[in-house]
Amino acid sequence: MRISFLVILAFAMMGCKKDVQLAKASRTIDSTMVDHTPVYLFFEVKDKDTMVQVNRNNTISTTNWVFNVDKRLPLRLAIPQIIKLQNKRKNDDVHTEDIAGNYYSYTDSIQRSLAFISFKSISYTYDSYFSSIYVKENPEYHMHFQTYYINFKQDKSITVDGNEVSQSELLAFLKDYIAFSGEGKRNLIYLNFDEEVSFDTYLSNVVLLTELENETTQIATTHFIYNKKKLPDCNCY
Repeated sequence: MRISFLVILAFAMMGCKKDVQLAKASRTIDSTMVDHTPVYLFFEVKDKDTMVQVNRNNTISTTNWVFNVDKRLPLRLAIPQIIKLQNKRKNDDVHTEDIAGNYYSYTDSIQRSLAFISFKSISYTYDSYFSSIYVKENPEYHMHFQTYYINFKQDKSITVDGNEVSQSELLAFLKDYIAFSGEGKRNLIYLNFDEEVSFDTYLSNVVLLTELENETTQIATTHFIYNKKKLPDCNCY
């Protein structure tokens, strides 16, 4: 069943008395959601400072949690709150966590409808770690993979293994790059985001890159959100 984004947003506004501007992406991962309760991360400006306000008053532990995150929030505000909620859910009821999932809501900009993507399996590192460091520290696990790292920077530039790529060419570049350098191994792609990147940029690219996944290529389930000033002097940025 397709649910109109405008209708859902209207219900959200009536229930919470606030506006949530959802992230946009160009494809739908999941168009239906049953047995769910909402979590809201609102964007606020107070005394010229950007803030996040979390509302999870109506969440039910046995249901899927749908995270409605305002796209304007920088990751430095959104991700710590999401991590707290992930941990709270795991600690509250281990058995429930096996059944119910966590989802982000977003707008399919092509179909103009509400869509969802699961992040139940996603874990976050914040804020002084980068995927290339992690790979070097865990050589045994990665020896059977050809690893790649994508870096989404604060200035909106993107690099793949240090090579600058435009947003419009990212998907095509990765397909060609992986085909050229895969060396017959399974491919593991790590995502790194500067903490000042918006949630809109984060989620739209997470959705976009799911198109690469197949039997030999996967997106790593650990996402690295970093503060550039806190990264070690590793020449990895």
